[in-house]
Amino acid sequence: MDYQFYPFFYSPPATMQVRAIVLYNYEGEKRILPFKLGRVNIITGESETGKSSIINVLDYCLGRSDFKMFKGVNMGVVAWYGVVLQVGWTQVFIAKPPPKENGDSQLEAYLAEDTFIQLPTLKELRPNSTDKAVTQTLSSLLKITENRALSPSGPNQEPKQATVQHAKAFLFQEQGLVANKNHLFWRQDDKGYERHLRDSLFYFLGAVQDEQWTKKQELERYQARMRQLLSQSRNLNRQQAQRNQGFRTLLLQAQQLEMIASAAAVPDESLLPVLQSFLTWQFSTSPAVAIQNSPLEREREQAQEIGRDFRDKLREIEEIERYQRQANEYSSAAHEHADRLQAVRVFGHEAAHGTQCPLCEAELDVPPPSVAALTTALARMEASLQGVQRERPQLEQHLNELRNQLEDVRTNRRLAEQRVVDLNRAQTASAVLRDREIEVSRLVGRTEEHLRSLQLLEDGDAIRASIKKGEQLIQELEEEIASMEVIPQVESALSVVASYMTQWASELQMGHRGHPHRLDYRLMTVVADNRGRIPMDVMGGGSNALGCHLICLMALHRYFIENERPVPGLLVLDQPSQVYFPSLQGQRNLVTVEDMRAAGAGADEAAVLRFFEFLFKRVQELSPNIQLIVTEHANLDMPEFQAALVEEPWVNGKALIPVDWLNT
Repeated sequence: MDYQFYPFFYSPPATMQVRAIVLYNYEGEKRILPFKLGRVNIITGESETGKSSIINVLDYCLGRSDFKMFKGVNMGVVAWYGVVLQVGWTQVFIAKPPPKENGDSQLEAYLAEDTFIQLPTLKELRPNSTDKAVTQTLSSLLKITENRALSPSGPNQEPKQATVQHAKAFLFQEQGLVANKNHLFWRQDDKGYERHLRDSLFYFLGAVQDEQWTKKQELERYQARMRQLLSQSRNLNRQQAQRNQGFRTLLLQAQQLEMIASAAAVPDESLLPVLQSFLTWQFSTSPAVAIQNSPLEREREQAQEIGRDFRDKLREIEEIERYQRQANEYSSAAHEHADRLQAVRVFGHEAAHGTQCPLCEAELDVPPPSVAALTTALARMEASLQGVQRERPQLEQHLNELRNQLEDVRTNRRLAEQRVVDLNRAQTASAVLRDREIEVSRLVGRTEEHLRSLQLLEDGDAIRASIKKGEQLIQELEEEIASMEVIPQVESALSVVASYMTQWASELQMGHRGHPHRLDYRLMTVVADNRGRIPMDVMGGGSNALGCHLICLMALHRYFIENERPVPGLLVLDQPSQVYFPSLQGQRNLVTVEDMRAAGAGADEAAVLRFFEFLFKRVQELSPNIQLIVTEHANLDMPEFQAALVEEPWVNGKALIPVDWLNT
C-alpha cells in the first residue's frame, strides 16, 4: 500500500514544504522518500547513493526545464520523477518524465492539486501541464502576486515577474556551494539566473519596485519623446536659418529693384514684416541706385574675397601635408640609421688599434670614426627623432583646425556664389525684359511662395512649448522616482537580518565572532566588519564559509517567516559537515563518530556537534514554518541527529534508487 499523505487535523505550516519525493520505474513501482514537515530531516549514507540528487529532483519537479540529474544508474530506470508538496491546507503532486532520447530539457509535467493527494499509478501518469503552468500554480499558492520586480533585461524591455523560480536561490545549497567562499546563493554563477538575483532578494524582503518600474518606464517614454522633439527643434532651426537666407536673397533682389533702400539694414526680426509689405507693393519714382554700389557688385566682391580665402587655406593645408610626408620620410630614414648606430653601444670604450684593419692588421689610410663620435652621432639622431615626434600631435591638431576652417569657407563660398547667381539672374532678367514692374511682380510671387513656410514658425512654437512642458514632466517624474527608492527599505530589512547573523556567528564560534556580520546586497556576499570590511572569500577556512552560508540563509528565512513573505519554508543542505573532515572526504563508506576520532579531529567533532545543535535550535524556534533537509556523509550518535533520520542510513545497497530496480 502506498504511503498516505493524510490531510492535517491541526494548523499546517503556512509556507510551502516537501512531504515526499516519489520515483517511478518503468514497471510501475514507486520509491517514496517521505519528509517531516516543520522539522530537521537527515539523509545519511555512503557516497554515490543519490544523496546529492535530492536538490536536482526538487529543482526539476518545481518547474525547471533543464535536466540536471546525474546521468548514471537512473538512465533507463527512472520513468518519472515526482514530489509531493504541502502549501497550507493544499497538497500538490508534480511529476516529470526524463527528457526524451537523452535530451537536456523537458517542458511537460503532470500536475495535481487537492486537499488529500493519492499518488497516481504509472498508467495514470500523463503530461497534463507544463513547467510554466507549474510555476504559475506554485507562485499563486505561495501568494506571489503579479509584480514587476525584476529589472528589464535590455532597452525597450518590460520588467519581469518574480516567481517561485527566483525563490529557489534561498532554498538550495548543493555540495559545491554549501561552503563556497565565492558564491553564497544557488545558481549565483549562472549568468542567466544571477542577473535577477539582487532584484529577487529585494522583492522577497518586501522592497517592492513595481510602481517604481512603472514610473521609470514612463520616464523613459518621456525622455525618448524629448529626444525626438529636440531633434525636430534642431531641424527647424536649420530650416529657419536656410529660410532666412532665402529671405535675405529676396531683400537683395528687392534692393536691386529699388523696392528697399538697403537689405543689410533689415534685422532678422523684421524680415517677415518687410517681406509681407511686398505683397501690397506700390510703385514709386525713387532715383536709381548707382551700378557701382549695386548688391550684385558687392556680392561678387565678397564671393571673390571668400574664394581667395579658400585658396589660401587649401594652400596652407597642402604645405602642412607636404611637410608631414617629408617628416615621415625623414623619420623612417633616421630610424633606420639610428638602428644601425645602435651597435656602437656594444662598446663600452674605444676599441684598441682603431687605425688597423681587423682582418689583415694593415694601417688604414682613412681611420674609421671613433666610438665616441658614433655615440654622439646616435644621440643627435635620437634627439632629432624625439623632436619630430613632439611636433607631430601639435601639427596634426593644427591641420584638423585648418580643415574645419576650410569646410566653413567652402560653405560660405557656395552661399555667396548662389547669391551672385540669383542676383545676376535677376539683373539679367531685368535687362532682358526692360520692365521693372514685371520683375517686381515676379519678386512678389517668390515672396508669396516663401511666406507659405510661415507654418514652420507655428510648428516651431508648438515644439518649443512641448519641450518646455516635457522638461517639467521629466523633472517631476525623476523627483517622484527618487522618493520611491527601495534601497532604504532593503537596508532596513537587512539590518534586522544582520542582527541575527551577528548573534549566530558567536554561537557558531566563527573566526570574526563578536563583530557585526551582514549581507552585502551589492556584492551578494557575507561581510564581517572587523577593523574594516572583511568579505567571506578572505575570512579563511572552509568552516567560516560554511558558517556564513548558514547564518545568512537562516537569518533570511527567519525574516521571511516573521514578515510573511512568499518564500517556501524550505532549506536543503547537501553534505555540509564534510568541510570539518577533509581527510575523510574521499572515503566512500559512511563516516561515523569513531572514524572522526580515529582521524584525530577532536576539535572538528565539537564544531560538527555545535553546527547541528545550531540547526536544530533554529528549526525549533521557527517551527512549523521551516523545514530543513540535510544530506550527510557522516552519521552522528547525538540523539537529535538519530531522531531526524528520514530512513536507515543508505549503506549496503540501500540508496535513492532501490537496488532491485537496477537488476530488472
